[in-house]
Amino acid sequence: MTWFVNYQRESQLSITDRGFAYGDGLFETIRTSSQCFFQLDDHLSRLFRGLKKLGMPFTLDQKQHLTHFLYETVLPFIHQDSVVKIMVSRGSGGRGYLPPEHCEHSIVIGILPAPDYSAQAKKGVSLSISPVPVNQNRFLAGIKHMNRLENVMAKRYLTSPDFEAVMLDGNGNVIECIQSNIFWFRQGVLCTPSLSQAGVQGTYRSGILSRQSHYLTHVSDFSIKALLSADEVFISNSLMGIVPVTRIEKTTFPIGVHTLTLQKIMQDKDKHGVV
Repeated sequence: MTWFVNYQRESQLSITDRGFAYGDGLFETIRTSSQCFFQLDDHLSRLFRGLKKLGMPFTLDQKQHLTHFLYETVLPFIHQDSVVKIMVSRGSGGRGYLPPEHCEHSIVIGILPAPDYSAQAKKGVSLSISPVPVNQNRFLAGIKHMNRLENVMAKRYLTSPDFEAVMLDGNGNVIECIQSNIFWFRQGVLCTPSLSQAGVQGTYRSGILSRQSHYLTHVSDFSIKALLSADEVFISNSLMGIVPVTRIEKTTFPIGVHTLTLQKIMQDKDKHGVV
């Protein structure tokens, strides 16, 4: 693994950093090949949107510096399929929870091996329903902040042979899975939770919703009953793409034609650098 801290090749960070102390920051995980970053614009847009939401926005010069560094310094290090992780915290300072009036961001960039999800994408996976609820908080909904304790706890409860777990909010609405977004087809309509009050708005989720016109989509609040009455189910994120779901608890699902069609549509866009 290769690490850069504040644009220097090193792996040390101050122990007073607010990202470590309070999870006061954001991160992105970007699939990368030796030629390009996949969905980089979407990842950076979510990152910059989240920084603004947390009250520590990047200036235009900071945005340009990060983008230039990724292309000019990070990409030449990559010689195989990899994952580039970007973490941005508020840095050090402030008193307790009160953040400093003017933050000096800590920017950490790492190059990690890419996971292989090809078997899951072909054969499908099974899901459980997590006992850990997702917190509803419109101030944090959508962004990929560093405070992921709900996901950590949900992962602890996940047992073999289940690949993922469906996470619900306090009202019993389906939100997401531990590390992926969830979709399903019902009578040919593509459905997915709205994520207006909780959950992470995944970049691949955004790509599916905005860059395919083959299916009508329905984005709303859904109960677990609505999910279990689906005709086909799949999960997605920027590293795994579209992975069919063959079982949730005791309910089974086929790897259906709609899922396979959408999987091919997104893979074709991916190959041409559109996703």
